[in-house]
Amino acid sequence: MVKKRKGWLIVALLLTFLPFTLVTATEVQQVETTGTIGFTGFYEPIGTPDPPPPGSEGELPITDIAKPGGSLPQTNVVSQTWLIWLGISVISLVFLLWQKNKNQKKLN
Repeated sequence: MVKKRKGWLIVALLLTFLPFTLVTATEVQQVETTGTIGFTGFYEPIGTPDPPPPGSEGELPITDIAKPGGSLPQTNVVSQTWLIWLGISVISLVFLLWQKNKNQKKLN
């Protein structure tokens, strides 16, 4: 009986203190560059490519540089503590109802 209570005490302590151990990161510096990515060297293909590349049949090659428009997604974490406490409350309520139901079945 003591081991069972000790186990439930450990679970209760974990549920109480686990939300406070979450780690978050913040943005230190924002950098925007105008650089491009390029490749050097010469590629010798093995055989003829299928379909043929643009420009090989009199077509003009593509020379546009693709740059993203708008803003890129951010990776900062947004934490809402009220949701954490709501989750702990719901888990606790379900646990208490389960224990009450279990005790009633023992008495019958």
